[in-house]
Amino acid sequence: MAQATPDPAGPHLPRTRAISQRTKVLIAAGVPILLVAALLIWGTTRTGGKQGRPGVNDVFGEVSVIAAPAKDFQLQTLDGRTLRLSDLRGKVVMVDFWASWWNPCRVESPMLAEAYDYWRERGVEFVGISIWDQRPAVEEFIALNRIRYTNGIDTTGQIAIDYGVKGIPEKFFVTASGQLAKKVIGPITRTRLDAILDALTLRALATPRPG
Repeated sequence: MAQATPDPAGPHLPRTRAISQRTKVLIAAGVPILLVAALLIWGTTRTGGKQGRPGVNDVFGEVSVIAAPAKDFQLQTLDGRTLRLSDLRGKVVMVDFWASWWNPCRVESPMLAEAYDYWRERGVEFVGISIWDQRPAVEEFIALNRIRYTNGIDTTGQIAIDYGVKGIPEKFFVTASGQLAKKVIGPITRTRLDAILDALTLRALATPRPG
């Protein structure tokens, strides 16, 4: 009586079980992608398709903004505090949207860290908001570059959507009275950063002239 020859590759899983395992793998891989896609679709729908869409910026440098109160936000900082933009009223603020994995952000970070050490003595605050990032990478990046200004992660993407961020880095400059004053897309030089902050701090110190 003939005997079945053993399969040299070893026993096979039943077909239904193999399909089930492949399905689990595909679902596990696809869930994060679906979550990100859902966030971006929600942000695009919420803003009429004009804001909150990540991608490659086709405009760089300083761009015009509508003079209006800067939208308040609530940020969970890496040191466990809750920061609102309105908490910094009375100071000029630079809000920087960035990511630890993006090379332009890596290139300019040492300059920003050095600039903050200078400008914080002059009534200026920097707030870093990391987007599309992971906490361990963000913390390592901040320690490596000796960044001392407040940073947090926009885990839901809500702040980036509210500010219409389309790429990184993007910086928003807020006056001491809480008005949105300037926006810079892409990396910034120390010369340009100093020029913007010089103008905003002088404006904050200016007093009305007698009539």
